Amino acid sequence: MPNLQKYFLEFHDTIKLGNYEENQTLREKRDTLIKNLRDNIDKDAPFFESFDQGSYAMYTGTNPKDGNYDIDVGIVFDCTCDDYDDPVEMKKIVRDALLHGNRTVRIRRPCVTVEYLKNDEVYYHVDLAIYVKRAGEDIYDLAKGKEFSVPDNRYYEKSNPKGLIDEIKNRLYDDDDKAQMRRCIRYLKRWRDNKLISGKPISIALTCAAYYWFQPEKDIFSSKYRDSNALLSLVETMLNNFDVYGWLSIELPVEPYGDLNWEMSENQMQTFKEKLESLRNALRDANSEDLEGEACKLLRKQFGDEFPVPEKKDTARKTATAGFAPAGPSA
Repeated sequence: MPNLQKYFLEFHDTIKLGNYEENQTLREKRDTLIKNLRDNIDKDAPFFESFDQGSYAMYTGTNPKDGNYDIDVGIVFDCTCDDYDDPVEMKKIVRDALLHGNRTVRIRRPCVTVEYLKNDEVYYHVDLAIYVKRAGEDIYDLAKGKEFSVPDNRYYEKSNPKGLIDEIKNRLYDDDDKAQMRRCIRYLKRWRDNKLISGKPISIALTCAAYYWFQPEKDIFSSKYRDSNALLSLVETMLNNFDVYGWLSIELPVEPYGDLNWEMSENQMQTFKEKLESLRNALRDANSEDLEGEACKLLRKQFGDEFPVPEKKDTARKTATAGFAPAGPSA
């Protein structure tokens, strides 16, 4: 079995996107937008607080392949749905405060999206999830509905975004085990971006798949982490959880619960399963390869050109000297 860990770690360093506190540019853009909202919001609007959510808050973000950074922020208004019975009105308050010449603001069903343009192309966007409080509870109501949605499609949905963040971040006790889980989530996201043009499953579905089915994997002799083994085990478990109809249900572990894959079509789910089987086979074959270079070539076909492949001379040198290595456990 080749030692692929250093290549996985190099790949991870390439695709990893840190949290806001680690990324000054994204932190400044987030803070500027929240300041704009505070400065320009209607004087009669309720007070609001903001918090980070999504992959940045869970430490599972990846650098976008298309360069369009996605910033997720929760906006919680100090009121209840009884104060604003139309959730779209809450979104309009936010939209109107953020309208500006160098950005577009759209009211989407789950959020308000602010897009920043550069050379007529979106180079980053901010999704603002709009919440109101629930009397006597620590969770919120999420405003759902588009600007011109019919009344039946405008509603509040019970939501626990902070609870979700805590669940994902505290899934494991050991910090190094947590780090391996976060790496595997990032690998899955980049694989999805490379192999599934539909963009489905959504990122939170892949994250929650790891929440349910990830198990840390280490070398039995050296106790060093083996990301290839951990990812293979996770993928195999995901495949084992497809039902007899070919559907993989991944439930949100907090309210409102529900299947995170519910918006996928049958064709998208079938393609997802087929691509997942190809990933499993590639991981198995890579772990069985004698040469690291050949193993990495198999993995590059799954993850894209960002996955490193050692030069032939480096592989040849290691092969030539392998017989002179001191005896001891495999690293």
